[in-house]
Amino acid sequence: MPRPDYSVVIPIDRPEKTVKSVESLLGLPAGERPRDIFLCVGRNPSLQRNLGLSLCRSPLVYFLDEDSWVIPGTTARLAAQFQQERTAAVGGPNLPYPDASPFEKTASAVLASWMGSFSVRTRYASIGSVKEATEKDLILCNMMVSRRIFQEVRGFRPNLYPNEENEFLNRLLHSGYQLVYDPAAAVYRPRRKNAREFCWQSFRYGRGRARQMKVYPCLSDLVHLVPFGFVLYILSLFLPLFFQPGQPAWAGWLASQWWRGPLYLFLLLAFGTGLSVASWFRQPMDLIGVPLLIFLRQFSYGIGLFTGLLLPLPQPSKEPIRLFKVSGKAGKYRFVPVPAPKP
Repeated sequence: MPRPDYSVVIPIDRPEKTVKSVESLLGLPAGERPRDIFLCVGRNPSLQRNLGLSLCRSPLVYFLDEDSWVIPGTTARLAAQFQQERTAAVGGPNLPYPDASPFEKTASAVLASWMGSFSVRTRYASIGSVKEATEKDLILCNMMVSRRIFQEVRGFRPNLYPNEENEFLNRLLHSGYQLVYDPAAAVYRPRRKNAREFCWQSFRYGRGRARQMKVYPCLSDLVHLVPFGFVLYILSLFLPLFFQPGQPAWAGWLASQWWRGPLYLFLLLAFGTGLSVASWFRQPMDLIGVPLLIFLRQFSYGIGLFTGLLLPLPQPSKEPIRLFKVSGKAGKYRFVPVPAPKP
């Protein structure tokens, strides 16, 4: 493969922290390293990425999160997909570290399962082969874009975070551009360390999806309302407890085995997923842990959806954004301040 010509933009909230993605980029083989690496410090990741891209001069720009660890070969594979003029964005999955804790491996297996993530599971596992993608396949912690097309469609919405990439990718598709998913172009990322963090992440994903649907609604987003229906269904199972038997009539129907049928099906599929994961990782506790995390993920996501649909969009942070360019090499580098681009 030819040497990729790309720059990297990484949003962070403070410059004092260790940035794993920088260390991984500087440790890549010489032919895979970026032309420039820009760190954008602030509390508005969408605007930070927009400003960072405006500093780049390479034809391709690679967006990473601060904790993304780029695997050798990934950048070359991503860049190789931009042979067609209409290709606007290319991405791959984010995978758990090989030495991840047992809980992280279980959480990752849930994210990569149909029961855990439905059509977006390709973001969390190397599934299938290179294909033309939708916004459900790509994730911003591992996504390369055409700088020209990004600027043409005016980048990310500064008032939307998270899920800013989903709205951006839908705009690209509706403008006639192409997205590509490469399952072999992966990065490593840590998973949440415990159930509380896992639930909070799922809640934020649901809330972010609802906000994205409010600013740029698409028919393809309707599938993401399923977890909210799941929350309503679970709550309905408890309604008969508040009424006398047979009064009212509909309360008796809610207490029937017919109404509990979907719950039994959900449990059957969740435990089936747990059995599959346990046989793969040889962790017997996954027989219980996987179904539990599947339930918590869908329930938390559904509550997040309701919250995002109910509440107005938050105002973006007005905190000034500071820009830095990485100078040096692996193990010995520094962040050099650079002036903000002129509007």
